[in-house]
Amino acid sequence: MSTFKRPITQGNPMNAQKIAACILGLLILGNPAVRAGGRKVPVPPPPRATLPQEHAYQKQLRAFMATLSEKDFTHGVKEPITSQPTPADAEYQYRQHLFTLMAQPLVGTKRGAPAVNAPPALFVLSALERPEGVHVPPVCPEALIAFVTWKQPGNPYYHNRALKLRAFVTASIHLMMLDDQLEHHPERGGSRSDWFGSQLILFAHPYAGFKDQLPVDVQKAYETGLRRMGQRVFDWGPEGEEPNLEVVATVGLWYVSQALKDPAFTKDAEAYARRLFTDPQHFHPAGFFLDQRGIDMGYQGMSNFFATWAALASDWPFAKDAVTRCYRLRAHLCLPEPDGRYIGPTHFNSRTSSDAWGDQWEWGIARDSFASLVTDEAVYLNKLPTADDLRKAPDQRASAFRQQLAENPVNPKGGGFLKNEQLTSHPWRWRLWQSFNFPATVNYGYEFYPPGSHAKRLKLQDENSPWLKSPFLRTENFVRDFAGAFTVAKQNTYAAIVHGGPIGYPSLEDGHFKFAGPLGFGGGQLSAFWTPTTGAVILGRRGGNSWDKSFDLVEDWRLWPLHAVSGAKYNGKVFTSARIRQPEVITRQDKNASIVKITGTLPAEQLGQGKVLEGRIQLTRTFTFDSSKVRIETSANSTGQDKVTELYETIPIFLKEAGRQAKEVATIIELQSKGQWAAATTEYQDHITAVKLTRFGGSVRITFDRPQRIKLSPEDWTDRYLSKAQCRNLMIDLLDGAAMPVVWHGEKSVSYQIEAISR
Repeated sequence: MSTFKRPITQGNPMNAQKIAACILGLLILGNPAVRAGGRKVPVPPPPRATLPQEHAYQKQLRAFMATLSEKDFTHGVKEPITSQPTPADAEYQYRQHLFTLMAQPLVGTKRGAPAVNAPPALFVLSALERPEGVHVPPVCPEALIAFVTWKQPGNPYYHNRALKLRAFVTASIHLMMLDDQLEHHPERGGSRSDWFGSQLILFAHPYAGFKDQLPVDVQKAYETGLRRMGQRVFDWGPEGEEPNLEVVATVGLWYVSQALKDPAFTKDAEAYARRLFTDPQHFHPAGFFLDQRGIDMGYQGMSNFFATWAALASDWPFAKDAVTRCYRLRAHLCLPEPDGRYIGPTHFNSRTSSDAWGDQWEWGIARDSFASLVTDEAVYLNKLPTADDLRKAPDQRASAFRQQLAENPVNPKGGGFLKNEQLTSHPWRWRLWQSFNFPATVNYGYEFYPPGSHAKRLKLQDENSPWLKSPFLRTENFVRDFAGAFTVAKQNTYAAIVHGGPIGYPSLEDGHFKFAGPLGFGGGQLSAFWTPTTGAVILGRRGGNSWDKSFDLVEDWRLWPLHAVSGAKYNGKVFTSARIRQPEVITRQDKNASIVKITGTLPAEQLGQGKVLEGRIQLTRTFTFDSSKVRIETSANSTGQDKVTELYETIPIFLKEAGRQAKEVATIIELQSKGQWAAATTEYQDHITAVKLTRFGGSVRITFDRPQRIKLSPEDWTDRYLSKAQCRNLMIDLLDGAAMPVVWHGEKSVSYQIEAISR
């Protein structure tokens, strides 16, 4: 079974979860009293011992639950899940194949809730309402309903009434308890749209599966609760802080709309989703959801997970368009290495150091395989399974379910796994994600499989379609503009990526959580230069932020792998063009070349140092792409109020991914002076006319219009957060060795071209 590459919390901001968890821990764990600064903090009230009964719908649900006995929750299944002959239909088999790409839905194992094995006695009302608080049985309602509705010969649990009622009881507890908490104690968590979307999925997804076991009046009561919860999201509106959480609500609202079948609610749900998928305040037309008002390709993977879910489930054309845009951009930010790996730039990320290839929540190949059902832009990310793989898929899924049911959670007292009769419930409390597997508790590629998808995919394979390859491995040449945020060029001998888009910049007044910063580096950069034989030799990267600290320390600014104009003042304060948040981008096409001109003003306050610049510094960069090379012209103009001691144009040289690529892969950097080549060092070398970068089986040359004074940054830069990328900066001295300090007045410039050469 496929799993994700790393735990979602590893080195991961997840600020909402961490903050909410801390607050919740203080409120719920409840020491007798907490003293802060000599002030006594009131003890939170004890948890509810009974289900809420303030509203008629709550009374109706509880009354029905009171009529259910252990017998109603006894599934009575004795026989195991068995393998059966597989229908020959390829569409059926391909859908079953998609069902094998995630371990979810989990109805057992130590990672999932033992919903099938749990004793029936846990579900009766007297076991739910306890003096120490309302308890929740060990059930993930979405996963259990997905399992119960798995229409496959050999599934003896198919449409089992008792299991449907187990899902109903568990979902009803969550629904009523969270409604009550939001009404009376919203400070305990969940009281905003982005912290709530996964709860909507939990309530609404399983309803269609257990609805047929409910009397009509109980159905209406449950739908009333769903409406109340969905309306809360409409009333709150998007938070605008973390799109990877925000997009979840669109999926939840869709499920609620399907449950209610109310045209007015359906219209509002679509309008809410349209806002997140199309409004420039939330979604950039280049193909990314705005993250801290910038971009984060690591978290974009989570956004893509739910955006694809929404696109497959709904009939919203704008959702499908957004997914297409997201995967088109993603494909153009993933550069194939000669050793088969992929790498990409990250300098612009608001929060993480993950490139697009290493984004979050890919779940093996599951997410991207599901995305290929929506857009051809994702087709190259997965291979068509063989006929034998397709034939075996149903049995593989059946085997997975058998294994889940055979493994209960680990006994905390030792002795292996818990026995069925030892399984217990747990006190209800709000969590950002209610299960270990977060809201990814179902396989939406299987549930919303578009008919004919296998035939379409097979046709692409038979035609040897270009969609089967990365854009950089196709025969086509292009220069593509991604709404000014990125320009990507691919020619026969090279490819290049230029970033001119926004970077994160929360203000002091916006009410958003403040990371340590900086929230990305932009200002108009050459993000990458690639050739088929060298892979990426120039690559902009960053260290990223966890929720409580930054890995891009200001004192390490010389090491930051950025294509930027950066320097230091006489007082030690640092400035960089990479913190220009939103430069102006102008593109035009000449007869034989494409030209991108990017301009912007360096912010006076940056990098958490307060005011750094007294005067105005204007940056202008011009990138010219022709059939064989990229030409770059950098000009930085100062009005003369700032005294500087260092000023560089830096070019980030990508070395390798430490631990993942051999030592021999690391880029060799040589400088040419007076016709002679010598290894680059941390000492200045004068009269440099060219730089040669050798990696794998090829070389790239940077040729300057006039000789330059150049050195390497003091040491290699290594990402110690989410990857092992290693880089080294070329540092071009824009002060030409002048005595320090210097009052910078007027223009400092440098021009050069980059091209692939024969070794």
